Amino acid sequence: MDDKKMSDIDNIFDRAASGKSLVKKRETLTIDYVPEKLPFRDQEAAALAQTLSTVFKGARPSNLLLFGKPGTGKTAVVKTVVDRLVKKSGALGITVDVPIINAKLANSAYKMLFEIAEHLGLNKEEKKVVHFTGLSMGEATDRILQFIQNKKMRVILVIDEIDSLVDRNGDDVLYSFTRANERMGKGGFVSLIGISNSLTFKDKLDPRVRSSLSEEETVFNPYTVEQLRQILSERAKLAFSEGAITDAAINLCAAMAGREHGDARKAIDLLRVAAELAEREHALRVEEKHVRAAQEKIEKDTNLEVIKNATTHTKFVMLAITKSKNGNTGEVYEVYSSLCRQAEQEPLTQRRVTQIISELDQLGLVSTDIVSQGRYGRSQKIKVAVPLATVKDALKDDPTFSDLMSSSD
Repeated sequence: MDDKKMSDIDNIFDRAASGKSLVKKRETLTIDYVPEKLPFRDQEAAALAQTLSTVFKGARPSNLLLFGKPGTGKTAVVKTVVDRLVKKSGALGITVDVPIINAKLANSAYKMLFEIAEHLGLNKEEKKVVHFTGLSMGEATDRILQFIQNKKMRVILVIDEIDSLVDRNGDDVLYSFTRANERMGKGGFVSLIGISNSLTFKDKLDPRVRSSLSEEETVFNPYTVEQLRQILSERAKLAFSEGAITDAAINLCAAMAGREHGDARKAIDLLRVAAELAEREHALRVEEKHVRAAQEKIEKDTNLEVIKNATTHTKFVMLAITKSKNGNTGEVYEVYSSLCRQAEQEPLTQRRVTQIISELDQLGLVSTDIVSQGRYGRSQKIKVAVPLATVKDALKDDPTFSDLMSSSD
């Protein structure tokens, strides 16, 4: 890197160091931050607390499924209630273990089992540890459940984004945990709390797992625009210096997030990115223009990350749609199959590719329209709904697609 580039970097750091900070508590604008007060979720929190309260009577709480779209407060409510449960249990001399595992971040059922074993302390005490790799799923599960039974542990296992686990690995692990209490007797128990972004999650489960897992259910409805405005106003008081953000900017964040399914997480992300953009230009406060710029930036970055982290065949489908001339389902599948053969990959069935297109449509990455063809019936037209440059940026570093991308130019 030459001296001019180094000087440019130093200038960026100098401006950041000398500029006015609009944000006084940056951590309050992160996804992981859980506020002390959770507005508009009193009813859901009380229902969860009521379910878990049976632990103080020496009984196993019912398994519970929480449903709701992203950003509706599910995880925040669980963390808040669980934190109070653990504190109250400790004060009463009752030991309750509550592993909270994000199935999507764990990335596999086995990694999830390893994280559970680590949380429970199994790998510190037992000779039969759950290694990071090397065991079968069944053996890893048995070692965890045997440890719980031997130690007579009270375990409330929280699996966040549980739908991601089932989509990738099926429901075998859930079956083992929901049936575990039958063999334990009085030697401890395991209760499950599943958190799902999909309202149709149960439809993917084996009937035996479905009946055991969903002993109780709670649905989190999306926030209204007014609720989002109040949530953001409270968060802004915590996050921003006095006078560092306008009411108009907060209202716009609420309106944008309310338009997209009442997602509080999206609204807070907008606040954070808008503040970053305002600080970069040394603005005196966060205004509406910063929120609009933040919306554009988030959409671009989100689409890029989703495509970049998609499965190989989802990437093939995206590329096939960009290369398709007519955009109908049959032609897209032909192009997709051709791309797979060029990369020496076995194509999926047309039915599975149609499912992938539907998933991409739900994510807003492609659009599918039904077009009338007169007496020839109707046809589905598929188009990429994000800039072609975004698709190329997302695929360019994947070695499987380097040659395919160059041949598509």
